Amino acid sequence: MPLEVQSLEVTYQLSEQDYRDGIRAWQRRTPARRKSYYATVIIMSFLFALGVVFLAWSPDLEIRYLYFFALGLPSICFLSLWIGPRVQARMQYRRMPSAQVPMTMTVSDFGMHIRSVHGDSRVHWSAYIGWSEGKSVFVLFPQPRIYIPIPKRAFSSEQLIEFRDILQRNVGKK
Repeated sequence: MPLEVQSLEVTYQLSEQDYRDGIRAWQRRTPARRKSYYATVIIMSFLFALGVVFLAWSPDLEIRYLYFFALGLPSICFLSLWIGPRVQARMQYRRMPSAQVPMTMTVSDFGMHIRSVHGDSRVHWSAYIGWSEGKSVFVLFPQPRIYIPIPKRAFSSEQLIEFRDILQRNVGKK
């Protein structure tokens, strides 16, 4: 008796926001990276608050210049954490014409098949080294520094659960 293969088909069009959420999911894909991100935010917040306190109560004008440095470093860090993904997502989206058209994705336990006006791609799950899930996207990793965003809005609630199960069975580590 032949084995029946269930497949899941969705159509979606990527947006700049999908790339931004994909970058965030990529940045926080492992527990160590998440801890590092939050530790950076905590340390920089502490340095910023310390700089504000010292700047406000320092009687010596010459030393106040040092406190501006204590305020500047965390400010630059926060700006890079906030603005960096926005700029990077905008550049990726605008420079990739294939991301700006509707795509149809068919998923089964054998792999993924993506079609658009720009191409047709079939990839077996063994080509992916991992995956992650953000609040609005799934992210697949064909290589450590490359990610493919798939928006959750393309799925119904049942399809969302099924897609997550397929990823867990076939790609492995989240």
